Amino acid sequence: MGTLRLKLGMMGSVALIIGITTLGASIILNGVVGLPLIWTLVFIVPFFFIQWYYGPRMVEYSMRVEEAPENKYPELHRTVEELSRKIGIEKPEVMISDMEMPNAFAYGNFSTGKKVAVTQGLLNTLEEEEVEAVIGHEMGHIAHNDAEVMMFISILPAIFMMLGRSLLWSSFLGGRRRNGGALIVVALGAMFFYFLLNLAILWFSRLREYYADHFGATNVFEGSRKLQEGLVKIENEMARLKEQGGQAARAGSASSSSMGLNPFGSGMKALFIADPDVDTKSENLSDREMVDKYKEKDPGIGKRLFELFTTHPELSKRLKALDRYR
Repeated sequence: MGTLRLKLGMMGSVALIIGITTLGASIILNGVVGLPLIWTLVFIVPFFFIQWYYGPRMVEYSMRVEEAPENKYPELHRTVEELSRKIGIEKPEVMISDMEMPNAFAYGNFSTGKKVAVTQGLLNTLEEEEVEAVIGHEMGHIAHNDAEVMMFISILPAIFMMLGRSLLWSSFLGGRRRNGGALIVVALGAMFFYFLLNLAILWFSRLREYYADHFGATNVFEGSRKLQEGLVKIENEMARLKEQGGQAARAGSASSSSMGLNPFGSGMKALFIADPDVDTKSENLSDREMVDKYKEKDPGIGKRLFELFTTHPELSKRLKALDRYR
């Protein structure tokens, strides 16, 4: 995906999100008295502010994250510091998760500061140059304030969902005598706009990943090649862990979550460099052989449709897009 097309796509997705929100709010405000919407805003906006404020702590708890000591992880600190200097931002705090799942993520807010984290599984799976490219990708998220943007737009569909539910309850608990039918129609309309907004936000999330890939590829020497190899090795290792976890679970000795390959909700998965819910089989190939094989894979109609409901682009598309930055 070319840089100009990518930027236009991100602008278009934001415009679509704003358009759907404006249209939905206008229809609902014309269809119901403003009180339910006001109460929805009163409850949902503070809830999301609390979630955003405490979100980094929730991430650290769920992912078992702690500060990475510089004397233990000197190369990791050096990479983050050099990239921070190159792109002109303050060095984020370097964090480590003891999870076996290979992944990386950027997070933080004004109260905690910016943070970039990698899992122990990532360090065990990738070579240093591939870790550098993955860090470059995550630094792109930090430079673009992606965590803040995603947090803001995620409020919008939640408002429609809460409004739809409140209107349905109103219609069932007394509204039926007056205008219950109209309330049900408006409630279903609110849920429809909730669905549309989620699709638009997932599209925006996938574009963010392309943009962060571009950032890592262009700010790291030979970043395109390094990131391609890192991405296929991450997916290959997650597939191996999933297979290993499934075999252990069938034997009654472990589950995939105990192997460190936890399934996360879309809110958490959007932080990662790769979707942990892989559906591929592990391969015993060299780095470039894996890259070439994954690039040649035809996702098919089923996967293309499924991608509409995912936070990350399909891997073969990401690898092909990275070819443009060589």
